[in-house]
Parts: sequence; structure tokens; C-alpha cells
Amino acid sequence: YPESIGYISPFYGNFGVIVKAYAYILLLGREGLIDVAEKAVLNANYIKEKLKKDYKLPYDKPCMHECVFSAEWQKEKGVSAIDIAKFLIDQGIHPPTVYFPLIVKEALMVEPTETESKDTLDHFIAVMKEAAKLAETHPERFAGFPDNTPISRPDEVKAARDLNLRWNKK
Repeated sequence: YPESIGYISPFYGNFGVIVKAYAYILLLGREGLIDVAEKAVLNANYIKEKLKKDYKLPYDKPCMHECVFSAEWQKEKGVSAIDIAKFLIDQGIHPPTVYFPLIVKEALMVEPTETESKDTLDHFIAVMKEAAKLAETHPERFAGFPDNTPISRPDEVKAARDLNLRWNKK
């Protein structure tokens, strides 16, 4: 392929990530790593407690660095986990992992990082509550989300079945 940069082996492909992780560890040091780990756990549990009345909580116990919700209550109104993710995109929020873990129906796995501020967490919680309320009152609105992106709702099934893995220079 004349436009290709050639084969990149896994070692070189991941080398930059390894350097960044190592630099982060060195920068934080022992106490700093303990601190950020505690903050990640605290952030996840904070979100879990604030949203457990709005989304089904498959496991109501303390969590580690991530918390898992189920959009089963919203699904009863016709709003799926992916619909909620598209709503979040429209609100300028990177959506959580959807449909994983596989053992949770309509899973939404939220993984707040250790560096998120309380204001950022509260904003995320408010938008998630807004999504839950909208699913209850106007579920039909979710069919059009996202509205504020250049591409609205691509046909993801078609994209998965008809893969185009080549870049064509225009």
C-alpha cells in the first residue's frame, strides 16, 4: 500500500502509552497514587449514590473505580441505554460504556476519573437525571438524539456488517 506507513508491531504501537503511564506514576509517587486511587473510588460511589433512584442499580453495594447502572426502567418506556448515551453526547458529555458488563441488561458503566472535580461530577449527575426524567415524560424525543452533532444517528448495524477498513485519499 503506497499510502501506508507500514507495519507497526505491538511493542512500538503501545510504547507511547507505556511511557505516559510510567511518567504519570513517577509524577505522582507512592502517596499520590494512593490519593488518586482513593479519589477514583470516592467519585464512583458519589455518582452511584446520587443516581440510584433514577436508574436501576443491579448491585447496591460500594463500588470501586466504576459504577454500573441499568436503564431497564427507562427501557420500559422505550428508551435504551444507547439512547441515553446519544442524549449525553448531545449535552457535550462523553457517554459511559453501554451494554457492558454483559450480565447487566441495558448496562451503563460509569467510570469517573480521579481528576474530575465535584462540579463536573454534579453536572454529569444533573444531565443523567434530566435524561431519566425525559425518558419518563417524553420518551419519543430520544429517537432524534444527538441533534447537535454533524452526524446524527448513523446506521450502526450496517456499519458493523459492511466494514470499510481502507482509507481512500480524496
